[in-house]
Amino acid sequence: MRNKESPEERRKRFKSMSSDTRKALIRKKMKAEGLEEGSGVSGTDLTSYEPNEVWDLIQITRCFPELQAKQTSKQSKLITKKNLLIAWLLIGIALAIGIVFYYKQYPSSESRQEISVDGVFFD
Repeated sequence: MRNKESPEERRKRFKSMSSDTRKALIRKKMKAEGLEEGSGVSGTDLTSYEPNEVWDLIQITRCFPELQAKQTSKQSKLITKKNLLIAWLLIGIALAIGIVFYYKQYPSSESRQEISVDGVFFD
């Protein structure tokens, strides 16, 4: 039976290793999993990439919505803010129209005062 260590102990052990020891351990585990060391493109290593090519790849990935989980949440917040703004504008317009109709129906200040007094003492 293997000696099971906690993730903290494993992390401490890994950090205490030298760089060469860590690399050897990683290579050993990759070989056990059937993985080969390298970038995945035959005939190239990681230092052969041009920075402009990497930037182009990053720009291309922006075209795929499934790779943009964080941007989707930002977009939904932006849509919510737009909807809230539109709702407040509609409420303001409705109140303004109501006030205009009120003043058209009761143009004199005496009639408006009478209505407000009647509304206060309405039983």
